[in-house]
Amino acid sequence: MASRSALQINPPTAVCAGCSTVQRATSNFCGECGTRLGAAPALTPARCASRRATVLFCDIVGYTAMSERLDPEDVFGLMQRTFAVILDAVHRQGGTVNQFLGDGAMALFDRADDAVAAGREILEALVAVADEARRLHGVDFGMRISAHTGTVSVGAIGVDLRVDYTALGATARVAAALLRIGRRGEMVVTEATRRQAQAPALFA
Repeated sequence: MASRSALQINPPTAVCAGCSTVQRATSNFCGECGTRLGAAPALTPARCASRRATVLFCDIVGYTAMSERLDPEDVFGLMQRTFAVILDAVHRQGGTVNQFLGDGAMALFDRADDAVAAGREILEALVAVADEARRLHGVDFGMRISAHTGTVSVGAIGVDLRVDYTALGATARVAAALLRIGRRGEMVVTEATRRQAQAPALFA
């Protein structure tokens, strides 16, 4: 049976130039010899790993127009509910929310089936949010989702004061680009994701 575990990412590390010991990248000085760690610590092999995954993107349709029309507090409330739906669905299906992107999110899955199931669950759960936004605020609220399966490089990007954990590579770029052809309430997936999925009923 295929593993449903979420992608695991090791904490960021830096190698001391003075004694070559591995230190936490958030440290300013080496705990062994006291040498100041560089402002741009060298990446170690543990900080980046290539693996096969399904990358899923969520994007709110018409976010700019909505944010210009509504009070900031109302926009914040809608976004909070939306992100809660995304987190719940992604985690229930064994994925990891990699980034919140202002008007959407990026998530990673080991299994294509789980990504597709999470996407469908998100769209279904947001119907109630969209109905409420239309009734209370008079705005059209909706989401589009895309997914692509392939090899990604997962690791830590950044230095001392700010480190982000993300997935880089062509797979992530393709998944993001697919959003442009998606419509409100739709999930667009590539043939690679469809081939990897083991539950045809997900595409019914």
